[in-house]
Amino acid sequence: MRRKSGSKNEFGGPWTEIKLDAIEYYLQCYLNAMTRTPFNLWYIDAFAGTGRRLRKRTIGGLEQNRIIETIEEEVEGSVLRALKLQPPFHHFVFIEKDPDFHAALENAVGQPVSAKVECLKGETNLVLRREFSQDEWQGRRAARRGVVFLDPFALQVEWKTLEVLASTKALDVWYLFPLRDVTRQLAKSYNGIGPKAPKLDSVLGPAWSTDLYAFPLKEAPVQTELFDLGDTEQFAERVGDQSHIERWFKTRLELIFAHVSEPLPLFTDPSRQAFSLFLAISNPDRSAIDLATKFSGYVSKNFAPAFRHKFSR
Repeated sequence: MRRKSGSKNEFGGPWTEIKLDAIEYYLQCYLNAMTRTPFNLWYIDAFAGTGRRLRKRTIGGLEQNRIIETIEEEVEGSVLRALKLQPPFHHFVFIEKDPDFHAALENAVGQPVSAKVECLKGETNLVLRREFSQDEWQGRRAARRGVVFLDPFALQVEWKTLEVLASTKALDVWYLFPLRDVTRQLAKSYNGIGPKAPKLDSVLGPAWSTDLYAFPLKEAPVQTELFDLGDTEQFAERVGDQSHIERWFKTRLELIFAHVSEPLPLFTDPSRQAFSLFLAISNPDRSAIDLATKFSGYVSKNFAPAFRHKFSR
């Protein structure tokens, strides 16, 4: 969860560090493989925050011969981690809507000599659709290639935005899909959706209602007056649990992207999966898919066990 503390960005827990480690690991693999190619390499952090984040850490105990206490410290977020990678990306785009966060982001980033950096202020979906609809990003012969990191707070990434990113045929997209939040919005009965439907349309695309609910509908009586069954109201039950929703969303991504990895599950405690970290590859070239799949396999191998270790201590 992202919380504002002045102009500082406080969010997450132990799983956040592992998530950031996993993305950084992939970016390093990507740069090692792509730097010698003729492409102009871009990194886009779509929910950049301040560039840093506040982290709580427990110190002390017998080994340190001091009282156990919890301290709060400021550490590097995904933005500053990406800027430190060598060899570097040729171009960075960091997007942040909050004015205070954006000002802190500009101050944290500065202007590295080795790369061009843009800190854009605006609503992420609008900025991404504007930037990646440009001719320079459209078409498989474009001279640009890049990685996009979508790390939203709750239900912020729109399906139309994913379609635009997929249309470039040039981007690897890491999407931290808010699985638990989506599951909460998808009521057990379709009648329980109510005013949440437009938001779900925006995030999942309109197919969710027919894909995730059991149609044709059953019929249930609606009592309009005492002892009067009146008309009937149609209703449908949701199909499947959270794991079903996760699998369904992967198939949705596969409709627009050339390849989608198995998700890396992120747990906020040992029994609660909150997120699914997907890698969606827009480039249909077999070599691009093979390379990205190889690197995402490294990520799963190295970081999925870390979650179990983190919560077993």
